[in-house]
Amino acid sequence: MRNIFIAALLLAPGLAAAQGFGLDRAGAADVKAVEVSVPASDPERAGAEWTMMVFMNAKNNLDDSLLYGISGKWAQKDIKEMQKVGSTDKVNVLLEYGMSGQGSKRVVVNKDGETLVSADPNGDMGDYKRVIDFVKWAKANHPAKRYMLVLWNHGLGWIDPVMHSPMDGSVPTQKGILFDDETKNYVRTRQLGEILRQGGYVDVVVQNACLQQMAEVLYEMKDGAGLFIGSEETMLAYGFEYTKLLKFLNAEPAAPLNRVGEFFIEWEKDFFAHGAPIVGPVTIPLSAIAATMSAVNPRPLNDLPAYLDAFARAAMKNNEHEAAKYAIENAVRFSSLDPKNDKTKQIAPYVDLYDFAATFSKVSGFETAQAAERLMKFIKSKLVMNNVGLNKDGINGYDYTKAGGIAIGMTMKAKKLPPALGGLYETKYGDLSLSKASQWDEFVAWTDKVWRPE
Repeated sequence: MRNIFIAALLLAPGLAAAQGFGLDRAGAADVKAVEVSVPASDPERAGAEWTMMVFMNAKNNLDDSLLYGISGKWAQKDIKEMQKVGSTDKVNVLLEYGMSGQGSKRVVVNKDGETLVSADPNGDMGDYKRVIDFVKWAKANHPAKRYMLVLWNHGLGWIDPVMHSPMDGSVPTQKGILFDDETKNYVRTRQLGEILRQGGYVDVVVQNACLQQMAEVLYEMKDGAGLFIGSEETMLAYGFEYTKLLKFLNAEPAAPLNRVGEFFIEWEKDFFAHGAPIVGPVTIPLSAIAATMSAVNPRPLNDLPAYLDAFARAAMKNNEHEAAKYAIENAVRFSSLDPKNDKTKQIAPYVDLYDFAATFSKVSGFETAQAAERLMKFIKSKLVMNNVGLNKDGINGYDYTKAGGIAIGMTMKAKKLPPALGGLYETKYGDLSLSKASQWDEFVAWTDKVWRPE
């Protein structure tokens, strides 16, 4: 299957490099390869309300690519947005960024400029240890009452892909969370949790990347954050509007976390209502593009396995084959692994958990429907603090307004899977923390057999 996993340039999902997972793997040893003599911290901002840490990996097509046929320097755009406000007495704005062919830099963002702290011409922006170092440095040198960590790049949800470079292009070569095209390295799902374990608690984790707001990903990070912001679906390369975000943090520095979540949801609605800007007042309508945004409370994630298990056990015990088939076929799905060639999302591995349970319960027996209802209530009342789903998938009929705010892995619709998928997974699904804590991986294996019995 040729060109699998190659996304349209207007979107920001991405695949990644083939390096074995290991928390003791060497890397980022020379994070501060070139130090610049500047004060460690600004005493005037030592008592800031917020320190916003943006780890921006643009060593890929996000520093210069096309959107609607127009050239876009997406990283540069977002940096300029940050510089319109810059650091203030209330908010420290810190940025570590890498650009294609330019290595990486660590800076303090000021109004209309930046102060260089360090530079590394060989910086590996796909090394999770570099993110840990950035967070530790930020906390030590720019302390604040609260911290926000933004991970800016491509995203692929829980899948950690093995990287190969066959001439026929039959295996993924261009995606992953924090994927560095030059070093062929990226941050694995389990390493996301390690970032917070070693870097320490962060009040808000924002993933400015595609497909990251899913149970398997967030479960790895659940003990290290107070709020997760992200999208179940692909995101436009435009990313967030950082000028508005910084103005909000300065205007409401003591805002509770639920209010911070509301800001992102309101921003998403407003952005899609007004369209993507091109030049000046000219915008492109976004009514044909499906989108999601949600704010997830990490604490209830500890209870998620029990709700998943109750639903999964009921379904398997009662042999809910027809309900499984109906939900696999009809529940809201997110981007295909081959979005260019797979418009009907036959190899789209992620579903909205809330809508999957709702769809499943429509044709299931009473016991399973009750378990599904309890899972749905848990998602709406405890796990997802706020969310929005926008527009519809015209080809498949998926209504994204039904999205509940958190995705999960599920059996793909294809009756016969492409051979290339066999060599994709670096991390086995059963090795993820959520799989170990719940029976969801066994349930997916069961639905696989129901859907593809041969």
